[in-house]
Amino acid sequence: MDLLCDVFSRWGGRLRGRRSWRLGWLLCAVGLVWCGKGQGTTRTEADQIAGLLDLLETETQLATRSGMNADFVPGMATILLGDEMLARGARTVWEALTLVPGMSPALEVTGERQVLSRGVGHGYSSGNIKVLLDGVSMNSTLMATANPVLNMPIEQVERIEVIRGPGSSVHGEYAFAGVVNIVTRTRERVLGAIIAEGGAQGVAGRWFWEDPARDLEISVNLAGTQGDGGKAWVERDALDPLGLTVLSNAPGPANAAYRYRSLFTDLRWGESFAKLRLLDDANGDHFGINHFLPPDDGNRAARQRYVALQLGHRLALSEMFELELRAAAIEHQRDRDRLFVFPAGYLADEAVFMDQDYREYRYEAAADLHWHGLEGHRLLFGIEAAHVEVDEASWAWSGLPFALDPEWLDTARSRRILSALVQDQFSLGERVMLTATLRYDDYSDVGSLVSPRLAAVWRIDASNILKLQYARAFRPPTFYELEYAPKGDLHVGEIASYELGYIFKRPAWEARLILFHSDLTRPIQFDDQDLDGFVNGPDARLQGVELEYQYRFGARFKIDANLSLVDARRRDSDEPLAGGADLLANLALLWRPHERWTAALQLRHVGPRHRAERDPRDAVDASTQLDLTVNYRQVGGGPFVHLGVKNLTDTEVWFPDQLTSYDGVGLVYPDGYPTPGRRWWLSVGYSF
Repeated sequence: MDLLCDVFSRWGGRLRGRRSWRLGWLLCAVGLVWCGKGQGTTRTEADQIAGLLDLLETETQLATRSGMNADFVPGMATILLGDEMLARGARTVWEALTLVPGMSPALEVTGERQVLSRGVGHGYSSGNIKVLLDGVSMNSTLMATANPVLNMPIEQVERIEVIRGPGSSVHGEYAFAGVVNIVTRTRERVLGAIIAEGGAQGVAGRWFWEDPARDLEISVNLAGTQGDGGKAWVERDALDPLGLTVLSNAPGPANAAYRYRSLFTDLRWGESFAKLRLLDDANGDHFGINHFLPPDDGNRAARQRYVALQLGHRLALSEMFELELRAAAIEHQRDRDRLFVFPAGYLADEAVFMDQDYREYRYEAAADLHWHGLEGHRLLFGIEAAHVEVDEASWAWSGLPFALDPEWLDTARSRRILSALVQDQFSLGERVMLTATLRYDDYSDVGSLVSPRLAAVWRIDASNILKLQYARAFRPPTFYELEYAPKGDLHVGEIASYELGYIFKRPAWEARLILFHSDLTRPIQFDDQDLDGFVNGPDARLQGVELEYQYRFGARFKIDANLSLVDARRRDSDEPLAGGADLLANLALLWRPHERWTAALQLRHVGPRHRAERDPRDAVDASTQLDLTVNYRQVGGGPFVHLGVKNLTDTEVWFPDQLTSYDGVGLVYPDGYPTPGRRWWLSVGYSF
């Protein structure tokens, strides 16, 4: 027995420092389970194996493009595992991101999903987070958003990788306040069904096939859901402050009807791969584009359709050089069908509706060269090229008493991007890793940008890790913002961030702390003074602290908690940035009374949310929401059941509304955007 323990320890230690480090961690962890080397508490074998799986599943390439454990990458990375997100009651990617410290959800007026990171990201055409789907960028150049990806059911998700803070040195545009990569499920055979209160329903399925002799794998992942969205009740809309309630559809429910469809296929043959992603997402016009409540007719007035094809090949040139080649073609389509604009009697005798069509194409090519020529160094050289062009941008109106140009955006718009990056990860002994990254991006329409990053990770001992990082990022204006920037040129927004992180790990528990300070220069925003388009707003600064804590009581009980405190303010007036909350907190209690059963309570607290500076209303009230989920799953396959109740206590939760205008008049909902109350959901299926 002692001899086996010694073999596991010695060979695991040797391999952890080499390219086969995952095998090294596996051997060390197996040795730990085999030999019973727990410290500080008694742990069961099942608990140790669970810890081993957590370790192996926290590998990420998001921060450096090289596989590393999330604890050792520059900055703070969060990895949300799909099974645990389901167990905690998250239904979509958008909901799951609220489990990440410092991130909070928001809504655009017609229902498009938004995510704020450390208080940044509120407002129309908000695109301050880079959204990747299996490594492929999904941010449209029209508005830099990726609504269909945020609406993905968690049943399709293997894990979500998140970097909080700037990420442009590796990922370029829109990696301004964070980077999110959604990794979809593969290598599974599953059939499932989804139902929820209010007639919501859906199906999901996954299938894979492999031929080990040819080193060939094919997988398919599909889902489709639809429903009424919970029908949040609206008492008053923007017609109330105008004294025109006789024209209003309020009181009544918001039109939150939705339909989501997706198909993901993956083909891998040796070191070559192909990925096809089809997403079709449609939703109702929620609160109305001008804050006039639409009719409760279930019309899915807004639709987005993404088609993305990526091809790639990995090539080992020698023992020192590895080359990865990638090419992608992406179609972004955004349509409106009878979008409610004005009620009857406001501009004309009949109601005004709008139809709108938009389509853009993006073509990308990239090459990454990894070099391992010097001991303790890992060099990365990358080049990228992208071209974006608008294919269609037209609209048609019904009921409008005057004519408009049939094109709402210049269809001659295009953008060419050339990028290059170099990164050096070098070790000072076995405990200190330094990372230096420099990226250069040249845009054909908005100029050139340089994004540096310098980071250090010090593994003080087996329990303590210290991190330091300085990084800069940028956010170019979108096509929509450039089209509606009446005050002249719109410049690129930039951010510089300083971070200090600390991780403390013990066999049964771990804690993480990060302190950050960020300076925003010329952030792009909707003009909250004149309400006539997009401008570079005043400089701002962010500073705050994020805390994370996990504790395992054996193999049966787990606590997962985080707390975020942020102070995000404009430098000219010292007023808080709109949309964000100074305090965010999560607390999850997971109980596993039997290997097949899990119960989870998820508590989410959001402090008061700030409104725009010129908005005289009080901040949106704080809210605390409780979700309950019960899960059944057999180990190794078979039937599974997830049954949950969202907002168990039926708490009122509001999102801050955005400033909109018509003819220079600010139009707002008197109370903000309400959300649905208590509702149940059920996900069932069979794993083969």
